[in-house]
Amino acid sequence: MNSLAVVAAQAAVLDTAYVENYVAEVLAARELLCFGLEQLGVRYVPSSANFVLGHFGKRAIEICDALRGQGILVRDRSYEAPGCVRITVGTREQTRRLLAALEGIWKP
Repeated sequence: MNSLAVVAAQAAVLDTAYVENYVAEVLAARELLCFGLEQLGVRYVPSSANFVLGHFGKRAIEICDALRGQGILVRDRSYEAPGCVRITVGTREQTRRLLAALEGIWKP
């Protein structure tokens, strides 16, 4: 991190309204993500963090590559948890985009 990033981070943390809005957005987006994964039939690990671990089985790398091709970055975690992909929770808009992309890729 450079010094400008540190100053920006300090300012953001001191802006309690920003932090509260950001936390509310992430919580809403995580709920939307989990609901969407359920609708698609994707198993996932319930989470209290800013990410969800989805289980895509033998297609994990394929899913990661297909999403990357659409400009959506997720992390293959198959080396730690076979068949799992780590999905960082963004905004609700980003989550809707991810779910729409997954709907076109994922076939249970």
